[in-house]
Amino acid sequence: MNLLFEYPSWLILACGGFAFIFAFWLYRSDRLNGHLSLPARIFLGFIRFIALFLLAIFLLHPLLKSVLREVEDPIVVVAIDDSESIASGSDSSYVLGSYRSDIQALVANLSETFEVRTYNFGEQFGEGTDSLTFNQKITDFDPLLDGLYSRYSNRNVGAVIIASDGVYNRGKNPLYDAKKLNAPVYTIALGDTVPKRDLRVVNVASNRLAYLGNKFPIEILVEGREAAGTQTQLTIENNGGIVFSESVSFNEDFQQKTIRTTLEADKSGSQRYRITLKPISNEATTANNITDVFVDVLQNRQKILILSTAPHPDVAAMAESIRSNENYEVNVALADEFDGKISDYSLAIFVQIPAISGAGDRFITEAMDANVPCLFMLGANTSFTSFNNLKLGYSLTGFKGTMSDVHGSFTKGFNNFRVEEEVQRMFRELPPLRVPFGELKSSAGAINVVNQRIGMIDTDLPLVSFNKVRSNNIAVVFGEGLWRWRMINFVKQGSHNRYNTFIAKVVQYMANKEDRRQFRIRAPKSQGENERLLFEAEVYDDTYEAITDPEVTLTITNDQGANFEFTFSRNDRYYKLDAGLLPVGDYSWVAKTTIGGKGQTLDGKFSVYPLQFELAQTTANHKLLNQFAIANGGQMVLPSDMLGLSELIRNNAEVKSISFERKQLSDLIDVRWLLAFILLLLSTEWLLRKRSGSY
Repeated sequence: MNLLFEYPSWLILACGGFAFIFAFWLYRSDRLNGHLSLPARIFLGFIRFIALFLLAIFLLHPLLKSVLREVEDPIVVVAIDDSESIASGSDSSYVLGSYRSDIQALVANLSETFEVRTYNFGEQFGEGTDSLTFNQKITDFDPLLDGLYSRYSNRNVGAVIIASDGVYNRGKNPLYDAKKLNAPVYTIALGDTVPKRDLRVVNVASNRLAYLGNKFPIEILVEGREAAGTQTQLTIENNGGIVFSESVSFNEDFQQKTIRTTLEADKSGSQRYRITLKPISNEATTANNITDVFVDVLQNRQKILILSTAPHPDVAAMAESIRSNENYEVNVALADEFDGKISDYSLAIFVQIPAISGAGDRFITEAMDANVPCLFMLGANTSFTSFNNLKLGYSLTGFKGTMSDVHGSFTKGFNNFRVEEEVQRMFRELPPLRVPFGELKSSAGAINVVNQRIGMIDTDLPLVSFNKVRSNNIAVVFGEGLWRWRMINFVKQGSHNRYNTFIAKVVQYMANKEDRRQFRIRAPKSQGENERLLFEAEVYDDTYEAITDPEVTLTITNDQGANFEFTFSRNDRYYKLDAGLLPVGDYSWVAKTTIGGKGQTLDGKFSVYPLQFELAQTTANHKLLNQFAIANGGQMVLPSDMLGLSELIRNNAEVKSISFERKQLSDLIDVRWLLAFILLLLSTEWLLRKRSGSY
């Protein structure tokens, strides 16, 4: 231990001098203590000196520096694959039988020497191995590796044991993160590597959206294993009827074939297309012979017009983002060349129009007269005199051609449409827009979705804002440089998804026709069996103010006619319902509420489709498990050698306890025994003086 002082060391001598002078003055030869003998006065003076010196030292705020040495025993992590494929292999009787007891015996054996932590993984990463069910529909090594890294990156992990069949169907190849665990890895290889006779639908590529009356392509990749000399029939069904059929022959033991066709979208709504391969004899499993594809067939596509007076990178950035949503058809044109009708479009986007040159101004008037929503993107070439004269609820005065760099921040409390948290955070990472410098004012009815952030200060000035003028939906972007937003979002996230999502929300909010219904439901059309069923509802009074007073109920009916009753919970301006996980099948729903004494009813349908990822691959991947173990300084073992893992780990020289030093600073005044010692000194001195008759 060492003492550290914040003040110069000569002050310690000053403390000693102060204590000596005070003790000497108290016990000098005078009428107060003169009757005491010289040795008694020296002894009592020394006690007083020590006590006062220590108290004076406390005034210097000394710190006590101590070094603690700790020893951490190695941790052994056991992670068990809990996915569906583990119990569907040829060793399923072992997995469902003595496998659990073998795992427990291994953990008990390891616990005699090491600290053991157990986990399970599949689609999710969880703690413990007592509740293994082998029914997780997906195998993903990413949550396992990320979870272990976050928990043990700075810990003494002696070894990691992973029991799996090596089959994964989501996430990265675990070999890419082989060194992430920073510990020897031992793998227990489950499943059978011997190929079995099997047909399966490997992949289906099709449009997610189609338009009524149009044809859309569909491409199906099928695979045959140990199926040489066999023939099967591939069919596509929709609404109970076969819309396509083709014979497929396999001439080799392992062969993949691609079948392409086009289907006609002859019925609107969410359409399910079931693709089936007719089973052949002695197939290992037929669960992977069937897959469903859902296509939303829309009545028509909304048309978006982007007008500018000259080419600009913001035009391309906006157009590409809107085109990423198949609901929209984008037309980009220069104002001098456009000869179409604004009334044909669901949204008109004016890039730096009204312009200084005056080009394109007439199209703004045409859009406003036709009640077409307008989005204005302002910049250095905007005529702000003309813009202010439009009386859109915004004005910029004093602009003299100067532009300033302004960052954006998502507006707290914005709730006109939902913006995901990761999209809200995106604005903190994006570069600034070039904003015209001047005095900016907006009307009380304007709603900002993105505010200007100047330096580190979030202002109330709009950067992206909405307004309503004469029943027209208006939006304004008060700057140029959206192309930088799109580019930086890709650099940071590896995709344009967050930027595209925000633009899609803005366009959808602007282009959608006003919904005058007082009761609205947002419901899924199809989802996987591992997804929770989520509904949202909105209720409006006669003035179209959102209310949450009425009760909203929902009845879900499955294809056997059984009903399930639910009640929505209230959440600020809307209602929400989590109906949980539902079995595979077709369902219908009816939602009811009462508004102003009048009953309101909405209905719809949805499907829950099966996930067959785990059953698609019937052959274990022991090669992957072996490579993963070797890359981390361990080895792969078979289930029969599982119990020998404890001895392998004990014999590994890298698995050992580690010691480390931890430095700690604490105030000397926190040392209680020292305070007790000072109190003892003062008490002893006082008692001795009183006993001798002194004051």
